[in-house]
Amino acid sequence: MRNRALKFAVGFATLGLILIILVAYIERGTLRTYQEKLPYLTLANKTKNQTTKAHIWLEELIAGDASLNFDRDVQSPLQSSLSLLQQAYDGKLNDALETDEDARAILKEVIFDLERLTAAADERWKNKLETTIDATDSTAQVVTSHAGDELDQQFDASYETSQLSLERFENHLSQTIDTESSYLSALSWISIAFLAAAFAVICFFLFRVLQKSGKMLVEHESRLAQQQQAVSTISTFIDAISAGNYEAELSLEQGAEASLGNTLVTMRDKLRISADEDRKRNWSTSGLAQIGEILRTSTGSTEELFDNILKFVVKYTKSNQGGLFVLNEENESDRRLDLVACYAFERKKYITKRIEIGEGLVGQCFLEGERIYLMEVPAEYVSITSGLGGASANALLLVPLRNNDKIFGVLELATFTKYDKHEIELVEKLTESIASTISTVRVSESTRILLEKTQQQAEEMRAQEEEMRQNMEELEATQEEMRRKEKHIQNMLDGEKQRNEISQKNRQVIMELTKNKDVQEGNWNASLEKITSCIARQLGITRSSIWVYKGKENKISCEKLFQSDRGTFESGTELSGRDFPGYFEAVTREEVIVAKDATTHAATNEFAEVYLKPLGIRSMLDVPFFNEGTIAGIICCEHQHTQKDWTDEDIEFLKSCADLITVTYNTSKINRMLSQLSDDQETMQTIIDNIPRAVFWKDKELRFQGCNRIFANVAGLKSHKDLLGKTDYDMPWKEHGDAYRADDMAVMNSRKARLDLEERNVNSEGVESWVMVSKVPVMNKHGEVVAVLGMFEDITEHKRKESEMLQNLEELKELRKKVEKMNK
Repeated sequence: MRNRALKFAVGFATLGLILIILVAYIERGTLRTYQEKLPYLTLANKTKNQTTKAHIWLEELIAGDASLNFDRDVQSPLQSSLSLLQQAYDGKLNDALETDEDARAILKEVIFDLERLTAAADERWKNKLETTIDATDSTAQVVTSHAGDELDQQFDASYETSQLSLERFENHLSQTIDTESSYLSALSWISIAFLAAAFAVICFFLFRVLQKSGKMLVEHESRLAQQQQAVSTISTFIDAISAGNYEAELSLEQGAEASLGNTLVTMRDKLRISADEDRKRNWSTSGLAQIGEILRTSTGSTEELFDNILKFVVKYTKSNQGGLFVLNEENESDRRLDLVACYAFERKKYITKRIEIGEGLVGQCFLEGERIYLMEVPAEYVSITSGLGGASANALLLVPLRNNDKIFGVLELATFTKYDKHEIELVEKLTESIASTISTVRVSESTRILLEKTQQQAEEMRAQEEEMRQNMEELEATQEEMRRKEKHIQNMLDGEKQRNEISQKNRQVIMELTKNKDVQEGNWNASLEKITSCIARQLGITRSSIWVYKGKENKISCEKLFQSDRGTFESGTELSGRDFPGYFEAVTREEVIVAKDATTHAATNEFAEVYLKPLGIRSMLDVPFFNEGTIAGIICCEHQHTQKDWTDEDIEFLKSCADLITVTYNTSKINRMLSQLSDDQETMQTIIDNIPRAVFWKDKELRFQGCNRIFANVAGLKSHKDLLGKTDYDMPWKEHGDAYRADDMAVMNSRKARLDLEERNVNSEGVESWVMVSKVPVMNKHGEVVAVLGMFEDITEHKRKESEMLQNLEELKELRKKVEKMNK
């Protein structure tokens, strides 16, 4: 039904458009014909009058009328007429003659005849002057008299010829006007016939519409029942989602309910994704906590610790097989990887527990220091077996055990399924903890071995007490060496304990910074002040700053500098790579710059004279931070007056701070984007407010969603914001609300714009006004009409001027008739 109504509406609109075009064409054609041809008719009449006057006044001059002047009264009118005719021929009046070759030919002939007439008048007047000069010579008088008669005849003939040419030009123009008028008259009768036919067709279709209104009522009731069923289905779906069933399905027929159904399905998918991300995050957090608990509470041997670690990793990642390879450095000339723990390995896979560095995937993973993840595992590489049989793994994951850029071994896992991204990331984090534990265990093992050797030496010394007494001096020296070694070992233990305490404090500071409100909300300046002051306090340094790297300009700009002695913050300093190429080369290589003596370090010695020495800076530590995989800036730590030994704990602490800065940088960037979006909306409203027409737009329910300043003034509102949510029934023109809403619905249903339609309005006082209205349907990316945009402009003054122009045209027609009567 809607398609038929649309077709009828399109047909009626097309018919109406054709009729409007015909009427406009007839009206504009009539005006154009008279406007184009009237100047040339007027010019022809004027030229005839001028040549007639010139002819009469020349005769009077020849007769001796002293009140006349040849140049003023004869030559000037002829030259003026000739100039006007030439302008008309060149198209300076208008372009009416460009397509009329006959008219141009006749006009050219008129110009030629008028030039001959002008030349004949000049000859006739010159002959008159010569006659006056030679009046005493009788023979000359006779010759001159004969010459004057001949010139007079030539002048008269030229005059008659020019008059005939002008008459032919006038006749041609009149005939052209009559032809075009006949054509336009025929078109007017055609328009009348079309109007009568259109009226008959509209009456017929109105009868058909009324006849079928009963059927439409039945169809509407059926659709209402379908909508009630759709509401019930949607309610059931929402209840399932509320209960946590994200696998619930929703199927609706096409229509508005289907659009709502798609929105609900999209909501379900987003909730499911969010729940899955929370599950993965909790899974990773739990895994890190459990492996940390295993590493802290393990009190058995190293082999038992490795077995517990591998068993947990394999089970927690739901792998089917695993192996832990640790670097053996007992012999520097024979470094190798030893299998220290395995889980469900086939016996024939590793007859020996030794792998050379660079040998196989395990050795290559250790050598490159990069993760290896294979989805297609060769059948002969690994086989997972049980009492019921065996099969090849589908995925293989090898991760190096890295701690402070040093690799202690490789963790190998195999599974029948595959490893997801979050599982791989967890395994990499676990390997860092395992590597740190291996480093600690090795230090403890070295200490234990050293203590055992010391005890063994003490027993040997007691067994050889007699010999030792004889070599007392040597024994004293040996005992002194032993005490020195014991002190060294104790210092190592104390140093390790101190490093652990520092690391714990660093983690506590990082945790506090992470919870800081400014850091979480992306308040850039406040976050940088908090981070720089915490860095200076935690590392015990005098200056801490954060610099942003500008890659295109190859510059770094100081965003925040904290000075501990003053407790103040500074910013704005900018350094260029052109002035400090060595330092910028190290920055772009993403190096961590550790300079105990900043004046001699390769990357910082360029600052010695201009920066370091004037400020008394002795040591520097620079750590880069990143954004989207590229360097975004550096954290710069500076210590004045004394040199500072930078530790691995200091570097790790700054790397954690760099991660926080990256998060803050991205959050502040998002905040700026949101602020820019708000500014763009204000800019768009400003642009719309400066459009010299009243502009408004409504949603599908025909509620106003916005307007410009002109429309708000027309509606009697202070701001466009006061219009939001209102309808035409809430406006001053509410008595016309039905008509305006029907017109808006017609635009949205037809999906076609209605542009520059003139509408006549008469208010209650009888005052007439005209407005030009345009309305356009607004569609979304799916092609659905979601709103209507409209604008209108008061053209009452324009219509008044147009009426005055038509009145002036009628007066010109009357004047032309009078001129024609006078010429006749």
